Amino acid sequence: MALNWSDTEQRLFGESLIEGQHDLHRWEIFSDDGLADMLDRYPREQLGIYSFPELTEGLKTPSHGTAQGLTGADLLEAVKRGRLWLNLRAASHHLRDMADVEDEVFAALDGASGRRSFKRDVGLLISSPEVHVNYHLDIPLVTLIQIRGEKRVWLYPTGEKFAAPEAIEAIAMRECEEDVAYDPVFDAEATLVNMQPGMMITWPQLAPHRVQNGNMMNVSLSCEFLTLSAWIRANEVYANGILRRRAGWTPSYAGRIGAGSFAKAGLSRVLKARQPKAASPPINASFAVDPHSKGCVRAL
Repeated sequence: MALNWSDTEQRLFGESLIEGQHDLHRWEIFSDDGLADMLDRYPREQLGIYSFPELTEGLKTPSHGTAQGLTGADLLEAVKRGRLWLNLRAASHHLRDMADVEDEVFAALDGASGRRSFKRDVGLLISSPEVHVNYHLDIPLVTLIQIRGEKRVWLYPTGEKFAAPEAIEAIAMRECEEDVAYDPVFDAEATLVNMQPGMMITWPQLAPHRVQNGNMMNVSLSCEFLTLSAWIRANEVYANGILRRRAGWTPSYAGRIGAGSFAKAGLSRVLKARQPKAASPPINASFAVDPHSKGCVRAL
């Protein structure tokens, strides 16, 4: 996998939409047999299983499910016929095959961008035809790699118009999931990307986006990571959240990283070190995947 970015693309990495090509979709591990095998080997208790509603843009949140006792082939069949979204989080930490993928991806990204990435996380996403992912944003940088199927991705500008600072801070502080308030008028300023196998995109940090699958099963890689500048920005957001909530301040965001950003990043590290690590709340499943049921799900 090699990325040949121009000097301009290298300079705008992390601040602009950049496209690239890859050959990962030709790897055998992403065939049906390969995916079923990885689903069998991935820790089932770590697998994120969701059932998505129709296009409600956050008015209805996805339901959590369970799939104990099913084989990887069973799960794959349910995805093809239902409205499911499987997230093999940190797949590169659990599966040797995906660790090789992570090495391939970040060697290319670091080489093309001229930056060193860290806190890497490659998630494997396997999702049903027509599934729609709500308007949301991520705190780290993200590269989306399309392996199988087609999807449309709407990317929106950064800034208060498209995501309130308080909402971004809440995501950084883990007070909520990644969804933020959506207004259809935002679409006039969105960039639409039609993703096909062999395509990859990366976009500005904190940029909201939403996704619509085509009429086929989709397989994608969601690669989250930080660079030094992205790390500073992420910690600045966290510090602003603390200052807003505990000190009653109305902190501002600089357009560019400056002395204030470094100071807030340092404050964030001190505050995080003093903060006891909270246990993740238990996730209550509301359905079980059942390839033989209507919609391939069964209410619990």
